[in-house]
Amino acid sequence: MMFILSLFLVLIFCSLSRENPNHILIIAPPFFGHMIPSLELAKQLSSYCHVTYLISANKINELDHKGFISDLNNSKTLDIVGLIDGNDYFPQFEIPDSQINLNNISMIIPDNDHIRLFNGVINRMGTALNHLFHSNFQSPITRNISLPIDMIIILSFAPIPLLNLSIPIHLFLPNNLRSVVNYICNHKGNNNNEFKQVVHYYQDNIQHANGFICNSLKEFDEKYIEQFYQSSRNFAPIRFIGPLIFNTQQSIENKSKDITDWLDKQPISSVIYISFGSVVRLPPTAVDIVARALLHHSFIWSLKTKTSLPSSLNNLDSNRQIILEWTPQRAILSHPSIAFFFSHGGWNSLLESMLHGKPILVWPFFADQFDNALQVIELGIARQVSNNLQDDIEHMLSNNSYSNKSTEVQQLVIEARENSSKKQIINIAQLISNNPKEHDEL
Repeated sequence: MMFILSLFLVLIFCSLSRENPNHILIIAPPFFGHMIPSLELAKQLSSYCHVTYLISANKINELDHKGFISDLNNSKTLDIVGLIDGNDYFPQFEIPDSQINLNNISMIIPDNDHIRLFNGVINRMGTALNHLFHSNFQSPITRNISLPIDMIIILSFAPIPLLNLSIPIHLFLPNNLRSVVNYICNHKGNNNNEFKQVVHYYQDNIQHANGFICNSLKEFDEKYIEQFYQSSRNFAPIRFIGPLIFNTQQSIENKSKDITDWLDKQPISSVIYISFGSVVRLPPTAVDIVARALLHHSFIWSLKTKTSLPSSLNNLDSNRQIILEWTPQRAILSHPSIAFFFSHGGWNSLLESMLHGKPILVWPFFADQFDNALQVIELGIARQVSNNLQDDIEHMLSNNSYSNKSTEVQQLVIEARENSSKKQIINIAQLISNNPKEHDEL
């Protein structure tokens, strides 16, 4: 049966890729958690049609430096195009001491200054996109988009400009459907003007979408489909293409050699990997709490060194404990020496952990991280932090139920990646395979 399915996919691939002029434009906002899965989507779709990946020009060098696009520069079917939109400043979200505790019972709401900065990024991108899609203006871009566009895939928070509505627009949801439903339902009554503008982008995009592409598994989110339709009032098809996880490139593997060599020297399932993502910066007191709980354990901690490090981190045993400003997360999570992942609950990170069968100690802070945490806790592969972090760590290290369940979920995620995800990617490419070329070039 598997052979027949594989042969079927190969035949479809050949028929779609043979001198195929069909063209999809993918637009991503300049937030790392959105860029990476959408770039992987672009890579996969470029096997079946031509894809242009449009991102703020400022982010291209960062993606290249981190090894995400260096191997794509010579692709004949994937173009990376920079939108010159003035988005040059991306501050981290610093959580004040007064709002942090180890057992958050409600999400931390960014203050108006942070929301205003977020809105500024989106507004600048929206202005540039509107200029790009109007014949009277041409927003500067790093290279021309020369092919007619058959489909636009746009990220959930990227503003949909006044496009030519004859072009189908599909909304890419980079997280799970559960968090989308809760976002729609729980933020309708928020009267904060700055926050209402953020919600407006999201709801407006949902209303314009001809279809939805969700970076999750149907097995995870099937029970939320009806809720999504009822709350959004848009009954367009939902295609589950998760897990979209960027394949490790050679350039990233080269950077990770020293780390994997260090991990090779550690006992199996003995090292804790800690990362709270690229957006949040913990206050020094919270860093100290985590450091003291880790004091007698082996760990790799992805921690921005700009943070003022507490004295508890002054005398690390380099044979067992290392702190790095940047970590090759996939290479670390795939290593057998890793016991569990101490994470903020970002969806991309959780998918990576599931793919490699690693249990999770999750400490959510804001936005979809709480729904993500509930998702993995219900799957039986995670525990949320309590007021006693040392007990949480000991529990994760001594309780085999998390590891056993993580192995089961890993098989589910691998199966989805190799089968249902690939079939849905092909299905998206097929949507435009017979479309007449009626659309203008940019």
